[in-house]
This record gives sequence, structure tokens and C-alpha cells, in this order.
Amino acid sequence: MEKQKKLLILGGITHMIDVVETAKSMGLYTIVTDNNETSPAKRHADQAFDISTADIDALEEMARQEQIDGVLTAFDDINTWNAQLLTERLGLPFYATKEHLEISASKDRFKEFCQHFNVPVIEQYEKNDDVPVDYPVIVKPVDSYASKGITVCQDQAELVEAVEKARRFSRQGRVLVERFIDTNHGVEMYYTLQNGEVILSAVTDRFVHNQGHQSPPLPVATIYPSSHLAEFVLKHDSNIRKMLKGMGLQNGLVLIQSLYEGGNFYIYEMGYRLSGEQHYQVVKRQTDVNLLEMMIDFAIGKDISQYDLSNFDDGFMRYPSCNLSVLLGPGIIHEIKGLKEILELPSVISWVPTREVGDEISVTGSYAQMLGRFNIVCQTVEELNGTIREINQLLEVISENGNDMVLARYLAEEKVT
Repeated sequence: MEKQKKLLILGGITHMIDVVETAKSMGLYTIVTDNNETSPAKRHADQAFDISTADIDALEEMARQEQIDGVLTAFDDINTWNAQLLTERLGLPFYATKEHLEISASKDRFKEFCQHFNVPVIEQYEKNDDVPVDYPVIVKPVDSYASKGITVCQDQAELVEAVEKARRFSRQGRVLVERFIDTNHGVEMYYTLQNGEVILSAVTDRFVHNQGHQSPPLPVATIYPSSHLAEFVLKHDSNIRKMLKGMGLQNGLVLIQSLYEGGNFYIYEMGYRLSGEQHYQVVKRQTDVNLLEMMIDFAIGKDISQYDLSNFDDGFMRYPSCNLSVLLGPGIIHEIKGLKEILELPSVISWVPTREVGDEISVTGSYAQMLGRFNIVCQTVEELNGTIREINQLLEVISENGNDMVLARYLAEEKVT
């Protein structure tokens, strides 16, 4: 009888519950570790450790003792680095090299690749530019994540302060200053890499809420498929495929974000990991191909060519879908109403909470303001719009002061409010 393979999962946040349950459904023995004794995913795993995901020495010792067959993490940039280093020490598969992660994590290095392959990017101001800065601008750490350390600036005084803030959030102490494109509309591209082949899995419209002149916009909805799908494929898909191959990527999932203004796409960021939106759930409903299972199989050394993606290499989605984010304003969460009724809606395929009753929310301009995300798949656009309206009517997040904490609601086919 074949020995049951063991998968070590780095990080036990709520998002990782789906990873644990999927791995168990594939017949794997699951072990979750991080330094939080009460991490939600640990309750679902076969075994758990309270070893920090940053303690590579302790993780290596534990992994050898437990005879781990594979290591996986998802949704988190820092743990992706930790997983890469750990698998390198253990001689286990990992989809990315250190060089790959450096390219995807550093906004300036990614931007250099875009420019080399004629992929459009946002104009930036260099330190020694003689040209006066045309405000507003957006200031970013070159290597932050989840919108941390980002500020929109209207004048020189705000710029000086924002640069110092961005440096504090940057491991390298470096920042980018770019023209701020004041739009609530972006386009996201999801690519899948499989044994050196590049597949365009989805192109989506991303809508954001701008909560203040200094805070970066935060997402409220991602709609599948994008209204700009054909335009994007015609203009930029070929060059982005060449770029990803030029980076040397062979396997894994890539998210590329852009802003859309005046008929132009402006590419600004890349993620090389499973996305926090868990877009693989929507792709599974559309194609019957489970990208999370593919990455789990890769982690334990299985041949992933069994996952046939050849018929879905155009970003097209048969069924209108949405990843609906719930952004919160300041306050302490006292009650969440309507969640049970929403989860009973047949088109709501998942809900990943990131906040709960008792949590205090501050206006940080980061994903820490997000209550959670719904994934929705429908048969028609009309059904999708109706489901979103129903969720908006049912969901209430009440503060201790009795106020509605929901900061913005995406109104189907209308502007974000």
C-alpha cells in the first residue's frame, strides 16, 4: 500500500482552510504551521505546529522529522518567500525560484521587464527629474503588498511625508513615485503557467473605491469576463506572454493588474502566487479544471500535464461571475447581519472572511479594511446583477455605535458609491 503523502502548509489564516480541505480531499495528510495557536486552518488540518513560518531552521527540522513530501502556501507574499527557501533546503519542488520572486515582488524590476517587452506602464518621476511633478501622484514601496505603505499625494509637502512612509514599509527602503490615474476601473489578467506553456485563464474588470485623497483605492468588485477582453488580447496579450517566458517562469499562477484610462491599459503590478480572490474557484466552475489541485500536485512532485487547459486559453468565461469585496469604514464590529441568507443563495460559491465580530477597523488604506470576499457564478448577466443587489440588501455590518460600517457597495452596471 502506497504511503500517504504529507503536505506542509505555511500559514493558517482563514483563506487557507480551502487549501487544507482540498488537499485532504485529494488524499493527502495535511500539516499547518504558523506562530498563532488559534489559526483557523489548523482546526481543519490533520496536524498542526506553532512554528513561525519565518523560522526556516525549525521548519526544516520539523519537515525532516515528519517526512514531508511537499510544501505549499498561498495568498501571501511573505510566506511564498519562506516556502521557496524551505523547499530549496529540503530538495522539494517549488514553482518559483528566488529570482522569479524578486521580479514579481519588486515593482520597479517588474516595470523594467514590462518596458523591455513593450508592455505599457504608468509614467514615473525619477529622483533627479528636472521636470516639475504634476500632481496628484501615488507613492509606493517597491516591495510591499496588500496596499500597505501607499499614499496618494496632492502637493510637495504630502509627497515628502509619503516617501518616508513608503520607505518604512519597504524591505529595501526604496519607493516609486508615479502619476496617479484617478479612475475606479482597472483590468486584471490571470495567467496560468504549465510546464513552460502560458495560458490566459481570465481577464476581469476591477472596480475600486477611493476613500480619500491620500488613501489608495481599494477593490469592491472583480467582474468576469472583462468588458475589455477582446481589446486587451489584441493589444497586449502577446507581449505579456513573451514577457512571462522572458522571466523564465515555468509553472504557477500569475495575476497582473492594470488601470484603464482613455482606451489605454497601464500595467502596474504582478503577483506570482494563488490570488487572495481565490480566482481558481471561479475558473473551476467555468472550466472544470481545479488550479488549486494542480498546484498541490505540483508541490508533491506529481506530473501536472493531466490538467488540460488547452481549451481555455483565451480568458473567456462562459458564465458571468464576480468576486465581491466588502470594505469597512472605522469602528468596532458589533454585529454582521444577513450572512447566513447570502450563503444560501445558489450562485454564491464561497465566502472568505478576514474580519469578525469584535475586530476594530481603522482607515489604513490597506486590505485590513476588508471584511471578506464572496465568489459568485451565475448563468446570465441579469442573474449576476440581481445577486449582487440582493447581497447589498441583505448584508449589514453594524458598529458598537449602531452605524453601518460598510464603506462602499458595488452597484451592478452603475458607479461605485
